Amino acid sequence: MKVAIVSAQVPFVRGGAEVLAERLVEAVRATGAEAELVALPFRWHPRPRLLDHLLAARLWRVEEADRVIALKFPGYLLPHPDKVVWLLHQHRPAYDLWEHPLGGLHGAPEGEAIRAAVRRADDAWLPEARRIHTISRTVSERLRRFNGIESTVLSPPLADPGAFRAGPYGGYVLSLGRLTPDKRHGLLVEAMRHVRSAARLIVAGAPATAAEEQALRALVTRHGLQDRVSILAGWIGEREKAELLADARAVAFTSFDEDYGYVPLEAAASARPVIVCTDTGGVSDLLVRDGETGLVCEPDPRALAEAIDRLTLDRPMAERLGAAARERLRALDLSWERVAEELLR
Repeated sequence: MKVAIVSAQVPFVRGGAEVLAERLVEAVRATGAEAELVALPFRWHPRPRLLDHLLAARLWRVEEADRVIALKFPGYLLPHPDKVVWLLHQHRPAYDLWEHPLGGLHGAPEGEAIRAAVRRADDAWLPEARRIHTISRTVSERLRRFNGIESTVLSPPLADPGAFRAGPYGGYVLSLGRLTPDKRHGLLVEAMRHVRSAARLIVAGAPATAAEEQALRALVTRHGLQDRVSILAGWIGEREKAELLADARAVAFTSFDEDYGYVPLEAAASARPVIVCTDTGGVSDLLVRDGETGLVCEPDPRALAEAIDRLTLDRPMAERLGAAARERLRALDLSWERVAEELLR
């Protein structure tokens, strides 16, 4: 059986979606099938370019493949007689981010037309798939709410669960992820203004643009937090990530309405408690239980500061929640073998 894993990628940008696609290729090959990653180049700026990519996805054919497993917009629009969708996310500015500052389409001269085209395409061509799975309840709920399409959640495991270890509970809170507005690292920097304990904050991730990095560093300087906040701007390798997690007191994952997010899984594999916000979504709904495996608070600097202080000032609590997070992850029994089996059946 020949299987094409179809995704879309902004050239030279790497994140969790790219890691997931590569790991899925390995998992499918482990079943004895042939598998190839087909990554369609994709850009959404300037805005009209997005419609070019939407059309291009419909014009592509992967006729050599017996099965197509499609992951995200616009890759899942590619026609194939035997297509299964494992939906990472749709083009969110046309949906839940339409009127949100993170969206970028609302109010733009061509915004309404692009939004309508994206929605028409999804309504017409997503149902072509034999089955639609999503990576989280958050993604499934969006698909049902905006498109009236039902789906089944199929949660991705870590790429390499054995890479993580539990080290000493150090004196810093770690925030991992690309430096983009939706990850809300700035919210954590603001929180550090109100932290009473000796906690430090380490923000680690590749900046989406030089401007994003400069803005975050300017925020640290403006509040005089240079001795309490460190920014490691750049791609964080797997070994470095594992070491940062192993020595952290806790992990803060403050993304806005995340599709999934590997960071809480990586934190749990390292026996670290996770601080999330009430609107973080994604895997936090699956893994983080307030007061059991982590802390859930409002997306507010003072609320985040209180959570950071609680875990910094009460090390036994941090250890207890971290151990429970690791057990919760084990109990979920996430498996690439199971994912591959479901997507190939």
